[in-house]
Amino acid sequence: MIASGNGQTEAGDDPAALARSLEPVIRDSCGGRLGEIQWFKASWQRGGAATGHALWSLGDSDDVPVIVKLPVGSTELDWTVRLGDHGLDRDVVDGQVPHPTPRVLGSGRKLGGHDLGWLVIERLDGETVAGDLTEQSMLGLLSAAVEFQARADAVGVPMGPAPATPDWVSALEKTREWVADNKITEAPRWKKAVHTTQKLVPAMLGQWESRPINTWCHGDLHPGNAIHISKHSGHPDRCVLIDLALVHSGHWVEDAVYLEHLFWGHEDKLFGIRPVRHMRKLRKERGLAVDSSDSKLADIKRLLIAATAPSFFGVEGDENYMHQSLCLAEELVVRIKGH
Repeated sequence: MIASGNGQTEAGDDPAALARSLEPVIRDSCGGRLGEIQWFKASWQRGGAATGHALWSLGDSDDVPVIVKLPVGSTELDWTVRLGDHGLDRDVVDGQVPHPTPRVLGSGRKLGGHDLGWLVIERLDGETVAGDLTEQSMLGLLSAAVEFQARADAVGVPMGPAPATPDWVSALEKTREWVADNKITEAPRWKKAVHTTQKLVPAMLGQWESRPINTWCHGDLHPGNAIHISKHSGHPDRCVLIDLALVHSGHWVEDAVYLEHLFWGHEDKLFGIRPVRHMRKLRKERGLAVDSSDSKLADIKRLLIAATAPSFFGVEGDENYMHQSLCLAEELVVRIKGH
């Protein structure tokens, strides 16, 4: 099950203590439909939120297992609620387009006089794609991402400007200094790749900043943020996205390249799937915007990530990741020059 947890939250854990103290208020806010909550600390959980298992009464049918989460930030709350007004995942049958986000059964912005966002969502009978990495689950993740983009667009929320572009000029300079000051494998190649990238940055950033802002991006599209539910008894194989805290206006290649770069040096775990190409195909089939410039934008994003890999080595990956980042940077500077 999703959120099977790894033991009870310690008594001194502030989010859990707050959640327990507010449990009667939460249940009252749900009109008596929410049962007793069992609070826990999930292995996949990050940050200071508290989560719990409970049952939600539908009145005339079986109770629904749910997850209760608080506090929830405004972006995650808004988008989870906006996209969560649909049928239950457990009722999705073969031939039906799966819901890309969980069903929301209860939510609010205040609890007990506190400005505190909270959610009650359907508990999904599956596990993260990260814990069930197969070709099918990866394809499902990409399908869910595109369906998320389609439904987010259909909500009709005015799309504002994209978040500020990272300071890639400073990031590349930091990387150049890092390569010079540390013993790094293939240092001469890295120095050349970073130096060449720096020369291309002004033109690349100009093109990147002028990209169409026409997609609500998930913002944190990785295998740990999707639940995979395997095909069974007339129900389709599908994925459901979770953690919508970083949803933002942007261009769809941002999500696709972000997912792709997590597997650099470990492409076997993608099972031959090319995230950018496959997402573009799915978007086109779904009637969403695609353009001939998409591949160039993807290459720009790839190069900026690849060329700064040394300074993020402790966060991003291992030696295989580093080597592939270098090879990509060398390949991409040639390709981008030729565009």
